[in-house]
Amino acid sequence: MIGGGDTGSDCVGTSNRHGAKSVTQIEILPKPPKERTIAMPWPNWPMILRTSTSHEEGCERNWSIITKAFVGDEQGNLKALKIAEVEMKQEPGKPSALVEVPGTEKEIPCELVLLAMGFLHPQQNGMLEQLGVDRDERGNVKATRYLTSVEGVFAAGDMRRGQSLVVWAISEGREAARVVDQYLEGQSALDAKEVGILSLIK
Repeated sequence: MIGGGDTGSDCVGTSNRHGAKSVTQIEILPKPPKERTIAMPWPNWPMILRTSTSHEEGCERNWSIITKAFVGDEQGNLKALKIAEVEMKQEPGKPSALVEVPGTEKEIPCELVLLAMGFLHPQQNGMLEQLGVDRDERGNVKATRYLTSVEGVFAAGDMRRGQSLVVWAISEGREAARVVDQYLEGQSALDAKEVGILSLIK
């Protein structure tokens, strides 16, 4: 598994239940602390080490690892991953960045890779460029009440919020559907967070 988040954890459990001989999960970020630090004051969500029931089923976990290449055999089947260790570097006047640690590159045997990586923002080239929608400082589509800077174009979920849980995508999809319905019809009978179905009955 490439990715150390919740999706990677789900993949770990599923792999074990499908009879994998061994399961390894790698994460590019450093191993988080076991307890909240001063950098994570309450009530902020603490970025601490979490071990799920899937991990407890069996898994080797590695942090500060970058995947450099997939290695195949003569038939084109995956046989290994080329990986290396990374560390956080801070240069004066520049944001911190992960850099490869020299001399740590190696190959590990592998027959199947599941990509459970996050992302920074939606794909910029293609549809977003063609539509010409405004984007925020994080590269997500800027939308007020789900309406973008382009008339008649709406955005919700990961496109608007950035990467998040699927429950947020479902919630925003429902909210956006009501806004689109109002835009097209002038009114909407669809349920919404602010407007329950009972309030729509006259």
